Amino acid sequence: MGKQLRKTRMRKTYMYNVNRKRLNQKINGTGKIKDPIIKQAFENKKSISKNLDEMGLANDPNKSLGLPNNKKDRLKLKKTLINGFVEEDIKQEKLEDCEKFPKIHVAKTLEEKSKVLRESKFRLPKGQVKWITYCMDKHGFDYKAMSLDRKNYYQETWRQIRAKIKKFLSIPEQCTPYLEKKGFLDNELDPNDSIWKEYTSDDEEV
Repeated sequence: MGKQLRKTRMRKTYMYNVNRKRLNQKINGTGKIKDPIIKQAFENKKSISKNLDEMGLANDPNKSLGLPNNKKDRLKLKKTLINGFVEEDIKQEKLEDCEKFPKIHVAKTLEEKSKVLRESKFRLPKGQVKWITYCMDKHGFDYKAMSLDRKNYYQETWRQIRAKIKKFLSIPEQCTPYLEKKGFLDNELDPNDSIWKEYTSDDEEV
């Protein structure tokens, strides 16, 4: 028989180089709460899961959503139809929700906040802007000529270049200085002018 291996234990040594106060704060702390609505309703004496449950938020989405139990839903519906107390059951559910989630206003406020449209902060890199303005200065809106330009180092197709130009023109902070430099903002634009004619688009074939 081979020699029996004995269970080894790590020697307990006190680590003098560790700041115990900071270590406890790291272990027991909740971290920085960036959202002011959650921060205001958060109670430090309660655990994170308890706080989120009271606010009507999910600590673990897998547990909160779970799998649908059709049998239970059918039995509940059948019970309400037999007894004929549908309205009362709905009122009872609302009262139970208020008792279970005393800070449900937090979830509702966050839901309303998420529905508000936010301004896009997307900006094209300086190199891309330089390349797009160069193409527009040289070729106008002739996307096929842009794709064949010798400075098209990445061999972009005319569709890719067109998409970048449209994105560039949709960002006022980047396209306005270029349009001002060209004098397009001060003068009235003529849509029939050859400058604005689009080539090699989905509608027009060259």
